[in-house]
Amino acid sequence: MHLFARASIATVCAAAVVAQSNTVAGLDGRLTDVNQLTYWGRRGAAHPGGEAGMSMLNTMCNPGSVNIPWQSPMQANHPMFGFIITRENNGRMVQISDWSYCKHAFTSVNVDGACGTCQNPGTGALMGLNCADTYGAGNNGDRNYLGPPAEIDPWTGIWNPVGSYFDRGDPTVGAPANSDGARSTINVAGDNVKNRVTVKESELLTAGTFYYGIQLLHRGEAVANRGDNIASRGFTPSWNGTTWSFANSAPQTYGSILSRWSGSTVNSATNGADDGRIFVASKVTPVGGTFHYEYAVHNVDSSRGIASFRIPIEPTGVASSIGFRDIDSDALNNWVGTRVGNEIVFTAPANNPQNWNTVFNCWFDCTIAPSQGLFRCDAARIGAGALQTSVMADVPSGIPTASNTLVGAGCIGGTGPCNSSVYEYFSPSTTFDLSNSNMGFSTSGQNYVFGPASGGSGYVTPSGTAMTLGDDDAQSVTLPFSLNYPGGTTTTLSLGSNGVLSPVGATTSYTPDIAGFLAGSPTWAACWSDLNPAAGGQVLVSSSPTAVRISFVAVPSYGGGGFSTFQYEVLSNHRVNVYWQSCTPTGGDAMVGWTGGNGALDPGNGNLSAAIPLGATLCPGANNVQPPSLAANLRPILGTTITLTTNNLPAGTGLAALQLAASMPNPPIDLTAIGMAGCFAYVDPATAQTFGAVLAPAASWPVLIAIPNNPAFIAVPVGWQTLAFAPNTTAAGIVTSNGLITLLAAQ
Repeated sequence: MHLFARASIATVCAAAVVAQSNTVAGLDGRLTDVNQLTYWGRRGAAHPGGEAGMSMLNTMCNPGSVNIPWQSPMQANHPMFGFIITRENNGRMVQISDWSYCKHAFTSVNVDGACGTCQNPGTGALMGLNCADTYGAGNNGDRNYLGPPAEIDPWTGIWNPVGSYFDRGDPTVGAPANSDGARSTINVAGDNVKNRVTVKESELLTAGTFYYGIQLLHRGEAVANRGDNIASRGFTPSWNGTTWSFANSAPQTYGSILSRWSGSTVNSATNGADDGRIFVASKVTPVGGTFHYEYAVHNVDSSRGIASFRIPIEPTGVASSIGFRDIDSDALNNWVGTRVGNEIVFTAPANNPQNWNTVFNCWFDCTIAPSQGLFRCDAARIGAGALQTSVMADVPSGIPTASNTLVGAGCIGGTGPCNSSVYEYFSPSTTFDLSNSNMGFSTSGQNYVFGPASGGSGYVTPSGTAMTLGDDDAQSVTLPFSLNYPGGTTTTLSLGSNGVLSPVGATTSYTPDIAGFLAGSPTWAACWSDLNPAAGGQVLVSSSPTAVRISFVAVPSYGGGGFSTFQYEVLSNHRVNVYWQSCTPTGGDAMVGWTGGNGALDPGNGNLSAAIPLGATLCPGANNVQPPSLAANLRPILGTTITLTTNNLPAGTGLAALQLAASMPNPPIDLTAIGMAGCFAYVDPATAQTFGAVLAPAASWPVLIAIPNNPAFIAVPVGWQTLAFAPNTTAAGIVTSNGLITLLAAQ
């Protein structure tokens, strides 16, 4: 079937851009570290019947093009941080913290960090370009700067100090002082929990997987810049009979905390240009002859909130075991879930809408299998724009839903993808397992070869000049030769006191950060951890015409409790080796590896103890060679136009062709026999049609597809794949993308 033969190609009209009215061009903040969940005390009934109070650390920086206002309260324009804690267990992800008070930041120290070299504006009332600042757990737990989230518009970042909690005081000072815009006293004496992140002890004792997260708010930051404003990290709670402790258990990741929910599908939407983002995670499990539907809804920054959930159900479907959970223990304000016509509707009472920075849950069993459909969230408050936000999710509608499914992967000539970085993130740092081993890096043409140390002398007894590195410091090391590295040549290295080495500028951040590692300067990390050579041990540098050795000898972790001994060996033959002796870093996380920096793609967390003996070839600089990838920008709804874009076309590609077919071979056809090692056909070659072709395409090649508005095509699957004719790839000079199946439907 030649489904789209001679189909017209039309220009897609741009959709309305979602943006708040007070957007400030170039304003951009980035959370680079969420860490150190800290216990402050408990209150209430005897353990385990009470509540625990806690706070957490965050580091942020300014990757934007304008300074970030950082006025201290009682002024209005400054960053604010929201906090959340969740638990996954028994197939459900729930929020276990209260609607926690938010931190109001009061000054920026403006230091170098993950965004690069700080352009200090000379005042703490601004965060300068590339500057960074850390608010420790003690700072974020200071009740003089913790205010109710209900006072903040999370979409615009607007907060009014007049009449605020800080203005009213606690207990309230009464009129007129409660609305004069001046700070009043907040009395929290005798209560270590009040206003801090609060969790019932029973929730911490329930078996499961736990996560804590922070959300950064700025007045006027565009939604397009908010992808790195929300981050989370895993932890394990432990009660020793008198106090709680929270050890990190999983690295930091960006995005809604719902992305941590294993096996779930997460999507998001807004109600147009009026208000913020709502994320819906869905998970469907077959149970006998029925299906169990689980949903978690994360209101990230919708100021209007949510008053009801609406899930479509097929008319003959039977729903049962309908349930709901919010974030308090008040059964009187629970939402009511019931079937209304062809929907299952969960409705909030007037006093309990779902507000921003909260996760609510609902669930039910149904006799209908899942398909993709719209999970609708009705706004709880009046505002301009749409009254409903519709988010794609797994629903029992019984109606075929337009969808795109990626199949397999592309190929680049049998060698596999080439990344410019390799790393392992140890969380917590006490899981570091590379003591008494080594790794090395060497140039090979333009590439970098990673594997065991080679070409050197092995670990040499430390000697040489003692460096006077301070805590969170960096100093230069002069080489007696030129060192080639991916991306350049240098005769000077920058050594960071926290175990890192760079040919450009070593980070002084004491918290290893994957995003900052990949975005920053080229870096070797033997043991990026919170080390403190100012507190003990030695850092020695010895030099000869052919080798420079930098040795960390029994350098303690900040705060004590662990010592690290390792050695960098930098050779005139352009090799860099690392030799670990006894390394027991403590007090946070640790990171090991190499990156070309400058925005390198994330290769994912590795297992270096297994990867080092096998070795790997890394790409030069910040380049990453990935196989061609094909994806659609929109769902294939009848009567619409979508764009199929092929990315990562190899350099030197002379011709690319997009193929489609009504049938997809299962399993895919291995093309090794015709000179295309590692490549597969995901559309049937016997029936495939060429839809579009282009000479000398760019690395990214979009093709517009007009989908006929014909009901006969409902539930019809169409397979797509791109061929790229490029020399120096496979023996045949052709590589392929992944496959893409578009299921056509009217919704």
